[in-house]
Amino acid sequence: MVLQTQVQQAWLNLKSLPWDKAVRYTLSIGVPLAIGSATGFLRYGAVAGIGGMYVVNIANIDARPKDRLLSTLIGSALIAGCTQLGSFLTHSPELIALGVLVLATTAGWLHCSHMAIEIMVRFAVLGFLFGALQLSAFGTELIQIDGRLIFIFLAGGLWTAMIIAIEHWLFRVNRLTTGPDLGEGWQRIQSKQTAGLRFALCYGIVATIAFGGSFLLHLPRPFWVAATTLVVMKPDSSATVQRTSQRILGTLIGVLLVEVIITSTNNPNVLIACIMLAALFIPVGLAKNYTLCCAAVTVLVMVLIDLLMLNQGGDRALLPVRFYATLIGCTLTAIGTAIAYPELWLHKRPRDS
Repeated sequence: MVLQTQVQQAWLNLKSLPWDKAVRYTLSIGVPLAIGSATGFLRYGAVAGIGGMYVVNIANIDARPKDRLLSTLIGSALIAGCTQLGSFLTHSPELIALGVLVLATTAGWLHCSHMAIEIMVRFAVLGFLFGALQLSAFGTELIQIDGRLIFIFLAGGLWTAMIIAIEHWLFRVNRLTTGPDLGEGWQRIQSKQTAGLRFALCYGIVATIAFGGSFLLHLPRPFWVAATTLVVMKPDSSATVQRTSQRILGTLIGVLLVEVIITSTNNPNVLIACIMLAALFIPVGLAKNYTLCCAAVTVLVMVLIDLLMLNQGGDRALLPVRFYATLIGCTLTAIGTAIAYPELWLHKRPRDS
């Protein structure tokens, strides 16, 4: 009887997980990659898959369909534009640092206005970093940055929009019609009801130090260090501390899993299957366990890089770098949070920014 009860409880727990979001993630990145691999345009498939991931993040928040479409179009143009801007500055680290400071500070200030806007600006800063540091981060041009980038990125987003439309048509349930609209987010920005100047400066300065310090100290792959700070830091300082430790552990687990995967096979189809499996666990981890989410993201990103670098022998050398860079980025994030939010360590109630 006890065993039956435990089985039933486990089943209920499984049913409560966001499997609909998990399926969207998997199809959004997996199908473009599979098509790109089959047609010989794997790198374009990767760009479309990243576009799909951006839109699926927008789709997984509460907002009106019209706002999602608007966020998709504006976000695709903004992210592709920032990526191209970064590519123009590849040989000028000073301008890259200035760009990171300006973009990350702006992104930090816009936090808490609207979830779609927050996702959009975070992706934009990451796109700028990728465009600027692609060669130094990976030792090769993973993705050709040209005028076609925005259209391929947008095509991936439209594929995700099609998945959502098919889901709605099949199940006759519109789960995505509630929540604040973008107009309310714009009103919050106008009335300065955002994360505030303190978080904005902290977000921008920590990301800039992460890049600039890594560059000056000749640390390998400064892209990873700066990207870690941009992903981990949140306006809620206590949440940042918790996410920091969870991200370190999740990244370590992910790196160990990737080591097993890429030493076991170099078959593109198997690698794509691993990417799709990792994508399945990202929204589950976001809902239940951030460590699981970080492990899944690490597997997805590193296996994708390995897939794109098969002609150069894969990305095994990047695995320890990925972990060390995450550790350094998380340490910088914790230090920046401690300085910007001293009340967290003094056990005082945080004041509004």
